[in-house]
Amino acid sequence: MKILGVVTEYNPFHNGHLYHLQRSLEITGATHTVAIMSGNFLQRGEPALVDKWERAKMAVKSGVDLVLELPTTFACATAEIFASGAVSLLDNLGIIDFMSFGSEYGRIDILEVIAKTLLLSPPDYNDYIKNYLQQGLSFPLARSHALKDYFEKTSIIRNEFLHDISNILNNPNNILAIEYIKALKKINSPIIPYTVPRVKATYHSKEIRSNICSATAIREGLKKEGSLEYFSNVMPDSSYAILKSAFNDNVAPIFDEDFATTIITILRRMSATELALYFDVEEGLENRILNCSQNSNSLLGLYNCIKSKRYTLTRIQRICMHVLLNLHREDIQKFVAYGGPQYIRVLAFNNKGREILKLCKSKSSLPIINKISNYIPQNDIAKKMLDLDIRASNIYSIAMKDNYHSKISPDFYISPHYEKTHYEI
Repeated sequence: MKILGVVTEYNPFHNGHLYHLQRSLEITGATHTVAIMSGNFLQRGEPALVDKWERAKMAVKSGVDLVLELPTTFACATAEIFASGAVSLLDNLGIIDFMSFGSEYGRIDILEVIAKTLLLSPPDYNDYIKNYLQQGLSFPLARSHALKDYFEKTSIIRNEFLHDISNILNNPNNILAIEYIKALKKINSPIIPYTVPRVKATYHSKEIRSNICSATAIREGLKKEGSLEYFSNVMPDSSYAILKSAFNDNVAPIFDEDFATTIITILRRMSATELALYFDVEEGLENRILNCSQNSNSLLGLYNCIKSKRYTLTRIQRICMHVLLNLHREDIQKFVAYGGPQYIRVLAFNNKGREILKLCKSKSSLPIINKISNYIPQNDIAKKMLDLDIRASNIYSIAMKDNYHSKISPDFYISPHYEKTHYEI
């Protein structure tokens, strides 16, 4: 048995995800797959289009063998914390041989050089980045310039690749790929990393020109078109059927504006001191956010008011999501310091997934959760981490138009999906 690990959001599962899965199995020779998937709130500070159980179901119907939830703390975090949490969970399973992730660049060797440099954080690089931050650049842009300066000085990367640095660090999947490699190196994990180049559509692309497009294009298209039928050719039939059923049952689609009133209400009643307790709120940003909340009645208006050269849209969205979930900086820091996810939360599996779970029981030190009611947290950190997952699901369900689903506590009533017939890749 050779097991491949992937880190995903599947928001929703589309043909590009299917290509990545198939290609990853091909290049690694893996026989089994584990997906670490974000729950109901995602890394860019947005709610998922449809809930975590339905997205996990899409995955196993398209060939993933086991889907595990990445705890909300890490799923809604910066790229570095998101990646460290996901890699920690994969490593702590004790059974993963390979890890595959998509990237726009597609060259693992250059990505590894960048990751190693960021991990070691040499003095010259630190001086460069401090200088750019003092000039008012956002951290991502300052990091990009600092790395290019450092590589030019040290000749670690050949000249023909130096012009790639800015482009590499300007694409979100490249950034995540680098963070995955960093996280693997930091804990000396035996997991072997691979990257699969993205095909036909970039991460942020909002255009649909073929049967492969970005998840962003699907979500943005749904906001404009409102009709799911328009997207039937860019996702597997099973994904389309699951989405259609969720739409018909009025439990999807869910968009960030569904939480606009709640977020703005919370912000308007907060003090600057209270807001400063949240991750990434620093250098007086709390005052800017509160001032904008008094003059905005939509999230788009709020984001446009706050964002600047220094404060990126993703950072602002994530702060607002943390406010919605009441996830403080101190909580995140404690969870990270404690070593990452404290449990293996099963969302969906097939027959091969059962084999993986059986192996996990003997190889992993983390407890496996199939039903929350049967799980007794092993420490206070695990309890607080799970409480946040439950809170996130309860808040997410409020946006569902179906009256029944908006009232229940789904984590206590929904069991992992078991796909009896394994889809052969």
